[in-house]
Amino acid sequence: MNITGGAVTKNEIPAATQLFTTDWVVRYMVDNSLGKYWLERHPNSDLKSNLDYLLPGEIQTVDSSENLEDMRLIDNAMGSGHILVYAFDVFMKMYAEQGYSSRDAALSIVQNNLYGLEIDKRAYQLAYFALMMKARQYNRRALQPEKVKLNVHVFEDTDTVSPEFLDALSGEYADDIKQIIELFSNAGELGSIIKFDKTFNWTKLRENVEDMHTDALDIFGMNQSKKIVLKVLTIGEIMSTKYDVAVTNPPYLNKFDPDMKKYVKKNYADYSGDLFSVFIFNNINLVKIGGYAAYMTPFVWMFIKTYEKLRSYLVANKEISSLIQMEYSAFEEATVPINTFVLKNVPNGSNGTYIKLSAFKGGMNVQRDKVLEAIANPDIDYLYRTNQANFKKIPGSPIAYWVSNQLLHDFLVGIPLKNISPAQRGLTTGNNNLFIHDWWEVLFNHVDVSRSWRKNQTSKKKWFPYNKGGKNHKWFGNRELIVNYYNSGQEIAEFGKINKNSFGFQGKDYYFHSGITWSALTSASNTFRYSPQGSIFDSNKGPMLFSNDDSTIFSLLGFLNSKVTTLITKVLNPTLSLQNGDMDKLPIKKEIFDQNIEHVVRINVLLAQSDWNEYENSWDFKVHPLLLHIADDKQTEVGGRLENAFAIWKTEAQERFDQLKANEEELNRIFIDLYGLNDELTPEVEDKEVSVRRADEERDIKSLLSYFIGLVFGRYSLDTLGLAYAGGEWNTDKYQKFVPNKDNLLLLNDDRYFDDDRDIMNRFRTFLAVTFGEEHVQENMDYIAHVIGKKADNSEQAIRKYFVDDFFKDHKKGYQKRPIYWEFNSGKQNGLKALMYLHRYDEGELAMMRTDYMYPLQSRYEERIEKLQQWVQDESVTKTKKQLEKKLKHVTQQLKELKQYDPIVRHVADQRINLDLDDGVLVNYEKLQDGNKILSKL
Repeated sequence: MNITGGAVTKNEIPAATQLFTTDWVVRYMVDNSLGKYWLERHPNSDLKSNLDYLLPGEIQTVDSSENLEDMRLIDNAMGSGHILVYAFDVFMKMYAEQGYSSRDAALSIVQNNLYGLEIDKRAYQLAYFALMMKARQYNRRALQPEKVKLNVHVFEDTDTVSPEFLDALSGEYADDIKQIIELFSNAGELGSIIKFDKTFNWTKLRENVEDMHTDALDIFGMNQSKKIVLKVLTIGEIMSTKYDVAVTNPPYLNKFDPDMKKYVKKNYADYSGDLFSVFIFNNINLVKIGGYAAYMTPFVWMFIKTYEKLRSYLVANKEISSLIQMEYSAFEEATVPINTFVLKNVPNGSNGTYIKLSAFKGGMNVQRDKVLEAIANPDIDYLYRTNQANFKKIPGSPIAYWVSNQLLHDFLVGIPLKNISPAQRGLTTGNNNLFIHDWWEVLFNHVDVSRSWRKNQTSKKKWFPYNKGGKNHKWFGNRELIVNYYNSGQEIAEFGKINKNSFGFQGKDYYFHSGITWSALTSASNTFRYSPQGSIFDSNKGPMLFSNDDSTIFSLLGFLNSKVTTLITKVLNPTLSLQNGDMDKLPIKKEIFDQNIEHVVRINVLLAQSDWNEYENSWDFKVHPLLLHIADDKQTEVGGRLENAFAIWKTEAQERFDQLKANEEELNRIFIDLYGLNDELTPEVEDKEVSVRRADEERDIKSLLSYFIGLVFGRYSLDTLGLAYAGGEWNTDKYQKFVPNKDNLLLLNDDRYFDDDRDIMNRFRTFLAVTFGEEHVQENMDYIAHVIGKKADNSEQAIRKYFVDDFFKDHKKGYQKRPIYWEFNSGKQNGLKALMYLHRYDEGELAMMRTDYMYPLQSRYEERIEKLQQWVQDESVTKTKKQLEKKLKHVTQQLKELKQYDPIVRHVADQRINLDLDDGVLVNYEKLQDGNKILSKL
């Protein structure tokens, strides 16, 4: 379902008992609308003591001679009637104060005071039943429908009204009746948002229809048509009546079917962002002057640009009486952030009451308790009293009720960022899966990572760096994506035109320029990054800011990554999506363009860039950091110890972390002082907010093992910085100290079956000997085994076990399910596990694996089984017999699995499948799987 209460779209089944399960929200809405309306007209009433959720605030006395029987409350998206049921209880208290008996009060309430409309018949039936039961609780006559007429109705389409009935309409009001029948032709979809363009005389219209003669035989369906039209006239009159109070939880729907979209755009263009926003506008104008409308809706209307016209209208013309903004994910029944609020149909004249519950997690029970605490203690720090006129001082008029006077002043004196560096939208590919990949998926010589934008504009390469948001890295990073922009996006345009996809090259003049990018999807704080020359940027999730002056860019970057900007953006838009329009409104003070600020920011960028390039996911990665810290035997007694290298690296990483944290806090201090926000912010930065990584023993040792795999396959070389081979021509001269495997395969056996390069531990020992020294191999093996924590008889077996069980899982995770080393896997027994390097694959890969690896491995298994059988049968062997039997069973199962795997591999090998790396890992992986389980699952 696409709603959380109230009306539903046609053909949807409401979970009637769950449409509105948060009782305290219902009570808040009714208490602060119906209850407040009554108290304004009856200042001596004792009702206030019975309204548990009435928020603190001034009750303005209104002279009124209105009779209680004439007060009307409507829920025009009533769902199963929860709101009406609670309103019934409040009306009962009012009637008691006026001296009515409960019997008379119950009937009067359901017949005079309560009105409800709904588009779903089953929800309507539940609401009708619920009200009847409330009335029956006090008066038995309530179950006599011929005597008790409820004002709750379900919408029906009028498309079944017969042509003969329409032809039979005559007289002064015939055209009006036909017009209403036409308006209600899609009533089951439009419901309460049907708009009347004129005032109708409903009494005369009803009389006209009632006087129509119908045939007893009803050959042309006249009786049924008459019944439908009379019902529609009743609903129409209810919709055109002015009410004292309107309370609803409207439908939340922003993807309309064509007919509804056309209708909403025509009749509610300024409020068409979502169906709930139409209800907000509609219902506040459904009540009398001085009346109240109460709602529960997503709180996005308070902030984002889509609803700016709605906010401007409400702030200028209506009064926000009270509002409760809930914690982002508090409402269990919805996947949207919720608020509940009450509007008064008068121009703004007094301060509203606001409660901010965003800091209180734990669900709706916690939210309820915090509301009750605020009612009991209005001085609590999350209850605010403010005049909505302040909202107009902030660009876009967000309902930012908590903003201090100082920050309001900052908005007034600051220059909007759009006047300095307007946010730009970039490329829309129309098919991201096809045109965007991680850079390591394709042949690297097809990727242009040069930093001269002029060169890139004429580059003959296919792939270019692409900014598209990503993880929360500040200052620098998230440089992993590439986009197919060959010949200025030729393939994107051709594909979009053929497939009628939405594509576009917005901001094209800014492509490849240096600037600031950020992750539009944010969490606790914003993360802005410097993007050097050479990148294209996304239209949605990786927008950018630009300037002709790098000095301006770095100064702005410092401000944007500060706590001040985080505070301001949470005012402009506290949802999880930071859009261009929000950025444009940031108030910039000229004092931020200071050389000292720029200098600190440049250092921060270098620190973050250095950290980013320490790991394989960077195309500027040169060598694993632990290999840069191998101690020299001549200088220390522990030369060649990996543990010592890690200790040095740990210190280096910590120093970088500490420096960046100190720099960020210094920038915070500067900007907090500059914006006068010392009473609201402190400069301290939590460790978790610092983007550069500290050393992590397990993570960094495992990353060394990954680097080793890259050396085995020739992706890296101990003689060459950075990538040695990622496609193109193979150059053996690059590999002297550690020679890669001749074949593009490395076995991951759970025991030693080969004494050559086919066995992973043979290769690993060679790697450790070459890098850290032969004399330190065993102690380094022991250290690695200890760090990775795999239980085994010895260090070699522990490391082997990691490669067999966990390496591919870690590799897949580190490369975001786009692995470059693919794992062949015969099944649960690990009869065959082997790694292959994607960029060295050719059509003969699987045939080579069968002949040079699988068949020899089969022979080794058979030899091992024969020996194990002999040992098991040897009567002198007693202590280890069970272990031998277990091992024999395991190897026998491995052999069986390997033999079963062979025809599957042969089937794929015979196809000599070609992989096009430009298609990306997912497409190519599926090709090689060929419907069979050749490879481990992604």
